[in-house]
Amino acid sequence: MAVFGFFLAGCVTAPPRAPVVSIPPAPAAPPAAVSRSAALVRLDAGQFPSFIDDFDTSTLHAAALESLNYFQILPENQVFVLGNDSYTAKDLGDSMQSLATLLETSSTTWIAALQNSFVVYQSVGVDPDRTVVFSSYYEPSIPARLTKDSVYRYPLYARPPDLIDVNLGQFDPAYEGARIAGRRQNNNLVPYPTRSDIDSGGVLHGQGLELAWAKDPEAILDLQIEGSGWLDLGDGNPLRIRYDGNNGRKYRSVGQNLIATGKIPAEKFNRKVYLHYLASHPQERQSLLNVNDRYIFFQVDRSTASVYAYGNIFVPLTPGRSIATDPKLFPKGALAWIDMGKMKRFMLNQDEGGAIQGPGRVDIFAGHGAQAAEFATHMWNKGKLYFLVKKKS
Repeated sequence: MAVFGFFLAGCVTAPPRAPVVSIPPAPAAPPAAVSRSAALVRLDAGQFPSFIDDFDTSTLHAAALESLNYFQILPENQVFVLGNDSYTAKDLGDSMQSLATLLETSSTTWIAALQNSFVVYQSVGVDPDRTVVFSSYYEPSIPARLTKDSVYRYPLYARPPDLIDVNLGQFDPAYEGARIAGRRQNNNLVPYPTRSDIDSGGVLHGQGLELAWAKDPEAILDLQIEGSGWLDLGDGNPLRIRYDGNNGRKYRSVGQNLIATGKIPAEKFNRKVYLHYLASHPQERQSLLNVNDRYIFFQVDRSTASVYAYGNIFVPLTPGRSIATDPKLFPKGALAWIDMGKMKRFMLNQDEGGAIQGPGRVDIFAGHGAQAAEFATHMWNKGKLYFLVKKKS
């Protein structure tokens, strides 16, 4: 199975440390703002890396066709910026079609053909060496029930009707990829309530927005961090739930706060210690979780259209081939190549994440199940990121 090969390759790259809770080490300082044009540098042919792909190419073909579907529904003249160059949706669609055709017609020379016919850009990363940090996300499964009881009493909420999303790029191209969320108050858009307001203050109670009930609020936070997943209802029929918006607040790591406040020493921090601390401090637990103001809302998905979650270009993600990057900087749907030393492969930029900001962060979609969880909770590696577009004819 192709997905199994992904985890074999991925586990080789995983650093030998205890699992984290999707909580990477915090940077010493916030990354400096980078413009879209400055995020990527065009390379001369002599600067190209030695492209290698360590995964089943059938998954690359499938992911490329999903991106092709995305570009084909956009206006042909919609502009995408890579470095100092501009491309249209048609250009990027042609790139996807060309890649798919190469994969269909050549099992051995497709990479060489791609090098000859594509332009290559490199992310500026976070330092002079153009370092990029890679993490991973997956679709977790948590115990839940559709009816509240004394054990399952923590709600997972549907999207509130008063939540308003704003795509700032529709107002000014300089803000392409930037979004805010809030609610209307008189004639103004104001910030939406925080996690504390929702979980401790109960501002959404009584509105019929409860989709299900979990027995552990930390499990809900895990599900929200990953963005989508499954509810184990205890009857052998898991229920999929998908991301359906957020409150627009900034993400803040609960784990990093526990370390920063001295509650857990950094050298002893891992998932087991983290969960033990929360479980052994029930009176403090919700206030600790409330450190993360960001709140994710869900929708139930009973369709069979896709085995996996949908990304920010509204196509199914492909485990081991789909990545999330900062949409303010990198072209959605585009072909990428990552190099983490032992793990080198082509990827499709098909998602985004609240904590994935700046030119030096990439999140790899791992799928769902035990192997996905193992890979995602161990992934925190440094490497390089590149984007490729077919040369204009």
